[in-house]
Amino acid sequence: SLHKVRWPPFLYQQNVLLRLHALGSFRTLLNFIAKNPAMLLYLDTQTNHKAQPNENFARELFELFTLGEGHYTEQDIKQAARAFTGWHLDLRTGTFRIDLRQHDDGRKEVFGTAGSFEGDDILSLTLEQPQVARYIVGKLWREFISDTPDPGEVDRLAESFRRTKYEIAGLLQDLF
Repeated sequence: SLHKVRWPPFLYQQNVLLRLHALGSFRTLLNFIAKNPAMLLYLDTQTNHKAQPNENFARELFELFTLGEGHYTEQDIKQAARAFTGWHLDLRTGTFRIDLRQHDDGRKEVFGTAGSFEGDDILSLTLEQPQVARYIVGKLWREFISDTPDPGEVDRLAESFRRTKYEIAGLLQDLF
């Protein structure tokens, strides 16, 4: 939203990014979009510090982009938010950076796995969850096929999507 991001070039960059990766790897798209200037500003990473983690980025990552409601815990969000502390946008250059002074490098537990996770680790852990493929397939089904996804077909397509390491073009071909 221009109302929140306020820099049209960042929104343009995001649009180009989405078009560039729309038929490629969802893994690659997720990694790029998570560090995109418009996304960083929109999801308040500038205020995500180790002394006071901001949960907005982690919550939207899980709820809207990868898993859907009910497939993560509040504790997962709190711990993931800590892993994303220090993820900032350099407003002078418009580039992603990690402010190590603001990063919480302590032990965290997300999806039942523990470690001294950083943001990239959380993206990887998220993509290991089978629900990601089901969620993406379900969204595409509702967009292109019908408002009521067929559970058996969603599971079949999700398994194929995971086997191809989240290749979107192949998923769309199978879906259509």
